[in-house]
Amino acid sequence: MRSKVFLIAGGSGGHLFPAISLTENDKTFDYYFLVDHRIEEIIRKKKLKYFKIFSSSLKINPLIPIMLAKIILGFLQSLLLFIKHKPKIVVGFGGYTSIPSILAAKILKIKILIHEQNAVMGKTNRLLSYLTKNIALTFKNTKYAKNCSIHTGIPVRPKKDANSKSKLKRIFVVGGSQGAKIFSVLVPKLIENLSSRSKKKLIVVQQVRKEDMELVINSYKEMKIKSIIENFFDDIYDQLNKADLVISRCGSSTLAEIELYNKFSVLFPLPSSTNNHQYFNAVEFKKNNQCLICDERELNLKKISMKIEKIVFKKKSHKIESSKKLNHKLSLINFIKKIIVENA
Repeated sequence: MRSKVFLIAGGSGGHLFPAISLTENDKTFDYYFLVDHRIEEIIRKKKLKYFKIFSSSLKINPLIPIMLAKIILGFLQSLLLFIKHKPKIVVGFGGYTSIPSILAAKILKIKILIHEQNAVMGKTNRLLSYLTKNIALTFKNTKYAKNCSIHTGIPVRPKKDANSKSKLKRIFVVGGSQGAKIFSVLVPKLIENLSSRSKKKLIVVQQVRKEDMELVINSYKEMKIKSIIENFFDDIYDQLNKADLVISRCGSSTLAEIELYNKFSVLFPLPSSTNNHQYFNAVEFKKNNQCLICDERELNLKKISMKIEKIVFKKKSHKIESSKKLNHKLSLINFIKKIIVENA
């Protein structure tokens, strides 16, 4: 019988997708997810084994009694689940959903591992890091991380190579699970600045919010630019593989996937991200990858367009050899295995 590992991921795809990727890369363990109502639908569609638990943030407001009640309920749910299933380790991927389950694991003396996805450690992980020495980081120089932390990188789905030959140059635009609204206006403006010759050789593949799809489609039609516009791409790896350049936000999973395919990227960190973590993600990413980091509040559209044109239509490769990239000391799955073996 395989050992059981519980993965706690709630709130957003940024916490959930690395956990899912971990299970897609490894079949050593029997994985169970602990999630909250916000991402239950994603887990259900993936047909993964999961349990839904109560959880709540700890923000100070008049609803504190209700919030504490939810945390206590989540703690009791986790306690009963861990007693029943006897996991070898509990892995928290951040977000306040982790709080009740990590506390329950600590009470039951189950091994705990915390994974931080961003270059600025989140408040929940900072709090929970006092309960374990097993802390895994996506970025080596993560702010607020303890000295005992291990640089593991972030789990990504297995790479899928495909035939990417095309006469047209390809720009892939991705803005997170819902698409970035600013890209609906910004990217067409950047493309408009390209030379007429370049426009004829280009296709733009762009993820767009549903309410902006007509606007974006019409923008490219007016410029006579070939385009593929979707609300969501299930085949993001195929799109990354085909792309000559990627325009993106700076979520850690997206950056890891861009790195996997070794693509030049034009990055627009989300200014409102907590602790400005997307900017710091981009800064860390740039240390080992070719990219241009742009501040959407202070844009020089012509300068960015010139850079895009130079990268996409110039023959010289801008890829970094894999051997020159920073190697992780220990992958997350091997870190998990190491903890289990040491405590067998």
